[in-house]
Amino acid sequence: VEVAASVEEAKKKIRKSVFDLVISDLKLKDGSGIDFIKYLKQTSPETFVIIITAFATLETAIDAIKLGAYDYILKPFKIEVLRNTIKNAFEKKALLEKNYYLKKEVGKKNVFGNLEYRDEKIKKLLDISKKAAMSDSNILITGESGVGKEMFARFIHNSSPRANELFVPINCGALPENLLESELFGYVAGAFTGATKNKDGLFVIANNGTIFLDEISETTNNFQVKLLRVIQEREVRPIGSSSVKKVNVRIIAASNKNLEVLMQKGEFRQDLFYRLNVIPIEIPPLRERKADIPFLAEYFLKIYGKGHKKLTNDAKELLLQYDFPGNVRELENIIERVSVLSNSNLITADDFSFLFISSNPKKDNGVKKLADVEFEYILEVLEKCNGNKTKAAELLGVSRRFIYKKLEERGMKN
Repeated sequence: VEVAASVEEAKKKIRKSVFDLVISDLKLKDGSGIDFIKYLKQTSPETFVIIITAFATLETAIDAIKLGAYDYILKPFKIEVLRNTIKNAFEKKALLEKNYYLKKEVGKKNVFGNLEYRDEKIKKLLDISKKAAMSDSNILITGESGVGKEMFARFIHNSSPRANELFVPINCGALPENLLESELFGYVAGAFTGATKNKDGLFVIANNGTIFLDEISETTNNFQVKLLRVIQEREVRPIGSSSVKKVNVRIIAASNKNLEVLMQKGEFRQDLFYRLNVIPIEIPPLRERKADIPFLAEYFLKIYGKGHKKLTNDAKELLLQYDFPGNVRELENIIERVSVLSNSNLITADDFSFLFISSNPKKDNGVKKLADVEFEYILEVLEKCNGNKTKAAELLGVSRRFIYKKLEERGMKN
């Protein structure tokens, strides 16, 4: 709790820290309480305000509510009344933040649905995930792009005592360092160009829930130091702020790169690796668990075919001959594509002709098709370029349109 003896002192503190709640009298010695609320709502819109007022200024208190104040208390008041109002304000604030993120999560609660897994490795990983979910230990999920790392993270969250709290995912590789820090840690107005308002970070918003840090390998050493401090101290300092906020967040990190190799190269901090890698979960690529392909294909077809379409046996056989360099994500995109383009309710091998596989494949001789090697290499370069197709095209010496065409041929829209 911080105290301000004047409007100017209060404004100064608000510019330096992100406050959850401000309690203010309407009669202030150096300004108007109404003007102060206007300033507060402009500078820190996520901050809740409780007004204290005498009966004589009750009408002004109602004006304050219209401006965005949470509630008012009439003087004289009992301390228990103030305590209850503060408690209700915090609950309302948490509920608003939670609802905002829950709207994004609609339909993602039961991430594995009625999926049947035939592969023993996946069954074992699901068992490990259920056990890990019951602890607060940090988890590191590794595996190639598209294997379903976020699905496992959601499954762990939904199987944990934190299931009724927020699951907040963020792709660390999709944002530059300064934006990643501001998203995760929050900031105060004036902390940097464009920071016109105070903003809570995702660690504060995800309090009591789970935060999923995807592609953690793409972060800088500077960011890793700050993340390590959050893990160790269980507190965050918004950018430009002089104060910290305590957080209780379960961290699940993911990477499609080998962090131990990056550690040896000095590209990933050893101390952070050991903090994140308390419970490691490595998801095998789809080509190493072929038995799951027909069941996953049928599962996605129920979604995109709206229950009206079915796979023929020859279509399933054909899919089993394909290596899926894009893993589960590629399979999902392929099934979505054929379910939209097929005119029949029966999906046959002919519907997958764009995969360049013979419907009567010869016995595997250990030699990959040239088209598959080419596509795998394109994905590898895209990974190095963090998905930047323009940069990948430059490195490969081809046009960006060529890369889009190759992705579309494999049913990958992005």
